[in-house]
Amino acid sequence: MSIGGIPLASAFLCCVALVATLRSIAPRLGLLDAPTARKVHHGHVPVCGGLAMFGALLAALAIRQGLQPPGGSLGHSMLPLAGTLGMLVAIGFVDDRWGMGAVTKLSLQVIAVSLLLGAGGDTYGNGLLHLPAAMPGRDWIATAITLLFIVGLINAYNMIDGLDGLAGALAAVTLIGLAVAGRLAGHASLVDDSLLLLAVVLGFLVFNLRRPGLRRALAFMGDAGSMMLGCAIAALIVELASHSPMTEGGFERIPSLLWLVAIPVIDTASLMIRRPLAGRSPMAADREHLHHLLLDSGLSPAQTTMVLAGTAALLAMVGVAGLMLRVPPALMAAGLALPALAHCALVWNCAHRRRETAQALVLSSEPAE
Repeated sequence: MSIGGIPLASAFLCCVALVATLRSIAPRLGLLDAPTARKVHHGHVPVCGGLAMFGALLAALAIRQGLQPPGGSLGHSMLPLAGTLGMLVAIGFVDDRWGMGAVTKLSLQVIAVSLLLGAGGDTYGNGLLHLPAAMPGRDWIATAITLLFIVGLINAYNMIDGLDGLAGALAAVTLIGLAVAGRLAGHASLVDDSLLLLAVVLGFLVFNLRRPGLRRALAFMGDAGSMMLGCAIAALIVELASHSPMTEGGFERIPSLLWLVAIPVIDTASLMIRRPLAGRSPMAADREHLHHLLLDSGLSPAQTTMVLAGTAALLAMVGVAGLMLRVPPALMAAGLALPALAHCALVWNCAHRRRETAQALVLSSEPAE
């Protein structure tokens, strides 16, 4: 690690200060989230975490640059990425403040990520898939797959952000895993970027994660924060897959890296399948997310976040171990079926319980003869 403690401490403290400041002016900005039947919180909560995290990240990047010797740079990953993150934060701010249609938001996400792939050049342009040079259209195919992956992970973190501390805790686990994976790969700049983002997320979790002394979240990250984190994590995965010295091509390590984001990816993929089968739009909001299922099975919000964060940590360790031991990618990909099947079993069990409960209510409401 070469980043040093000053930028990390600055990222954490700056995020804490910005969240505290923005919380006080959030009502005047109209950034308040009201409780609904689908949202698990009490009272109106300021939605300022995304703006605070982005501001803290920019401040920490500036401090890091100022501490570098003459001729140093921020690291190639953050130069094009910071601009794209700013676009996504702006899109999320509009959605958090005034609302935005799912198609419009998805279209703007695609535009923002397309600009990232263009501005990032070799950093992201050939991303997840290194195809044979003689293959017709290989650059377009590789870019399209990378675009799909980044936009998909943006929405995966956006959709998993439905419980106090959950999206932030999952992001923190993933960033720790990426820092370890980057260290194994000898990718110093990726380690620095992962730790810098981790410090920012931890600063936000001071206000968002339920714990003794904090019974409910004091601030939400909103779409601005969840989309920013999803994009940043996806971009770091692409960079590690594309430029890792321990592998010649990106695809060989993608199955292992997917273990680091298994929970939001599996939950989102499951919903994208189950909603159309139930006759609903894939982008429709509901209470069918993994955290909703755990809440319905009797866990408290804090317990649900703890269970999912702990599970994410175990899955991330499997992914890092796969990288360390150079497990064949086919085996790592096949292994992802285990958490996917566990998710399916939980969905089936919860659906079965709901049917039994509904039948019991119907029977109890029928008049006795």
